[in-house]
Amino acid sequence: MSKEFCSALKGSGVGAFIGIGFGFLVLSTMGFDRITFFEGLVLISCATFGGVLFGSLIGVTGAFRRESSVETEAELPPVRANITGAA
Repeated sequence: MSKEFCSALKGSGVGAFIGIGFGFLVLSTMGFDRITFFEGLVLISCATFGGVLFGSLIGVTGAFRRESSVETEAELPPVRANITGAA
């Protein structure tokens, strides 16, 4: 798995948690007695879906990315060779 994919998974997990909390807060503000079970379920699922999308976007861009201590070959600075005219 790539680093970006792992970061997107972590971000979507955090976003799902935040989205569920946001959905319940909206429901508590509206009042549980004025809404049916299906409408509440749709509202919470939409909030969760939005949180997952936003969290994966934030995760891919680097908010949950961990830097590796081992440098890859692409990240190493180029080496300049001392080439002389010896045959």
